[in-house]
Amino acid sequence: MRAVLINILSISSADVGTRLIGFLAVTYLARTLGPENMGIIAIGLAILTYASIISTMGLPTLGVRSVSANKSSTIDTVKQIISARCFLSVISFLLGIFGIIFCIQDQNIRTISLFYLISLFPSALMLDWFFQGHSKMNTLAIGRLLGMMTYILTIIVIVSDSKDIYWIPIAWSFGLLIQAMFFWNRYNNYYKPNNNNKKSSSLFEIIKQAIPFGISGFISHSVNQFPIIYLGFVSTPESTGIFSVAFRLVIFLLVLDRVFYAIFFPAISKSYKESKEKLEKQIVWTLKIVTTVSLFVAVIFFIFSGNIISIIFGFEYYDSIIIFKILLFYFILTFINSVFTFTLIGIQKENLYTKSILIGAVFFMITFSLPTSFSSIVMVAIALVINEGTAMIMMIFYLRKLISINFISRIIFPLLFYIIFLLQSYFFNNYFPIYINIVIILGTLFSIAISSGINNDDIRTLKHYIK
Repeated sequence: MRAVLINILSISSADVGTRLIGFLAVTYLARTLGPENMGIIAIGLAILTYASIISTMGLPTLGVRSVSANKSSTIDTVKQIISARCFLSVISFLLGIFGIIFCIQDQNIRTISLFYLISLFPSALMLDWFFQGHSKMNTLAIGRLLGMMTYILTIIVIVSDSKDIYWIPIAWSFGLLIQAMFFWNRYNNYYKPNNNNKKSSSLFEIIKQAIPFGISGFISHSVNQFPIIYLGFVSTPESTGIFSVAFRLVIFLLVLDRVFYAIFFPAISKSYKESKEKLEKQIVWTLKIVTTVSLFVAVIFFIFSGNIISIIFGFEYYDSIIIFKILLFYFILTFINSVFTFTLIGIQKENLYTKSILIGAVFFMITFSLPTSFSSIVMVAIALVINEGTAMIMMIFYLRKLISINFISRIIFPLLFYIIFLLQSYFFNNYFPIYINIVIILGTLFSIAISSGINNDDIRTLKHYIK
C-alpha cells in the first residue's frame, strides 16, 4: 500500500512540476517574443503534436502493458517498441517535411516547424513507458522533471529577444535528449535478460497491435491541436499567439485534473471489483468534489482573468482575456469529464469512451462550418467547449445504462449557479467591484456545494484521502 502511495505521489508531483515548469517557460517566452512570435511557436508545436501522433501510434501504452504482464521479459520488448517508434518517426518526419513545404508559405513558420520535427527522434528513444510498466514512478518523475528543467534553463540562457526564436525548438529537442539519456542510464540498472524462447513479433505486427491503443489519443490530440493549425491558416500568427496563451493557461489549470485522476482512479477501479453499489457511491462522491472544485476555481479565474493575464503575460495579450473566459467552460467540462472518463476505463468500457470523444470531435468540426459573425479565434474556443460538452453528454448516456446515478442533477444545477453568479459579476461589478467579487466568490462556493449535494460525510471522506 505504501509503494502504491509513493507511486501516486511521484507521478502526481511530476505532472504538477512539469506543467508548472512548462507554464513558466510559456510566460517567459510570451513576454520575450510577443503575440506574433508566440503564434509561430504554437503552430510549430501543433505540427509536432500531429507528427508525434503518427510516431507513437499507441506504442507506449502497448509497452506498458507488455512489461507489466511479464516483468522478466524486457530486452525484446524494448527493442521492438524502440525500433517501431524509430521507424514511425522517420515516416512521420518525412510526411511532416512534405506537408510543411507544400502547405506553409511563411518562412519563419516553416523553419520553426522543421526544427521542432527534429525532436521526434529523441522522443522515439524514450523509455518512460518501461518505468511506468515496472511501477518505477520515482524514476519516471525525475526523468520528466529533468527534461523540462533542461528545456527552461536552456531558453532562459539563450533566448533574450525575438531574434532567438529558432533556438526554442532546439532547446525542446535538447531537453528531450537529456530525458532519454537519463532513462537509458537507469534502464541498465533494471535490465534483465529474456530467458524465454518466445518468438519476437515483427515490426509491423507490433505497430498493428499498438494501433487500437492510439485511437482515442489520436482523436483527443487532433481536436486539441486543430485550433492552432486552423488559426495558422485562416488568421494571423498574432491571433494564434493570443489564443495559444489563453489555452496554455487553461492547460496549466488542468493540472488539478491530473491530481484528482491519480487519487480517485484507483479508488473507482477498486470499487468496481468489489460491488456495483460501492462503485455508484464512489462515483457520486467523486462527482460532487470535482464539480464543486472545478466551478469554484473557474469563477475565481473568471473574475480576476484580466489582472491574471496582464500580470503574467503583459498587456500585449489583452485580447486573450475573452478567449480565456470562454475556455474556462472547456476547463470545467474537461475536469468533470475526467470522472466519466476514468469510470468508463475503470469498468473496462474503453470502447464507449472512444465513441464518446469521437462524437464530440464530429460536433467540434461541424461547429467550424456554421455561419456566424464571431471571429475565428472566438469560434475555435467555442468549438472546444462544444466538443467537451458533446463528449460529456455521450458518456453520461452510456453510463446511465450501466449505473443508476442521476448525473444530470449533479452537474446541471451547479452549472446554472455558476452562470448566474457570472452574470451578476458582469452586470454589477462596475458599481462595487471589491464587494461584488467577494460576495460572488463566497456565494458561488456555498451555492455550488449545496447544489452538488456535498455534506459533512463527504468532507470527512475528502480529508481521509488527503491524509
